[in-house]
Amino acid sequence: MGLAGMASPANAQFDPALVPVYSIWNVTLGRPVSQIPAMEVVEISCGTNGGPPSVKLAAGFSDFARCPAEPSGLHEVYFENDDEIDYLARAQEAEYKVLQGGTSIYAHPVMVSVLVDDDAIVRGIRIVTDERASTRERRVAVTLARNLKGRYGSWKQTCDDLPPRAGENPVGNQFIHEICTAESPDGTERMRLESSFLRKKGQDAFNTDTQQLNVGYFQSQTRLEVVQTPYEPSLPPS
Repeated sequence: MGLAGMASPANAQFDPALVPVYSIWNVTLGRPVSQIPAMEVVEISCGTNGGPPSVKLAAGFSDFARCPAEPSGLHEVYFENDDEIDYLARAQEAEYKVLQGGTSIYAHPVMVSVLVDDDAIVRGIRIVTDERASTRERRVAVTLARNLKGRYGSWKQTCDDLPPRAGENPVGNQFIHEICTAESPDGTERMRLESSFLRKKGQDAFNTDTQQLNVGYFQSQTRLEVVQTPYEPSLPPS
């Protein structure tokens, strides 16, 4: 069973007023990183390629060079949506809390960052579902790929299903590991979208010592990277 068989939180209705003032979708590639209004985002820090943020940048985005360059030469700068609207969503008890818990897209908690070259120009964006989310939210993280495929629907996408690697197993009867790549219609941007729902080596469903089920022992993740040519989207950490 693939993504079509999994429910996504983004199927619910939501209040369009509960939208961040500035989000990762407002970033324009090819423009200076100063385009991002520092007063409308929070927790500006060095990114860690899908992990939690590291060094906080006291001077904001202008401090991007403090973040180590990746093999591509780009610097990853992490930020979060201003959580004021998160509080509003909680107060209104909105059914679809698009921002509850901080930064999210299509109701999925995510970590977002921009990829900046040495001249302070944004050359890419990176979105990875947040592993710090609750078990329930993590379980459906793989379904974010469905929304992102739709968002880039005008790009000709090539998608491949990967077979299980050594030590990988299904979660129940489901095993999903898909990689999609695409190029923008004008040829100026490239995209890589990876989604997975599986058990990695050591993520056993049952603890033979305690005779209990292991809760949350699975990987469910979606990872999107979009970069300007001639850069190529990077691979996730192994």
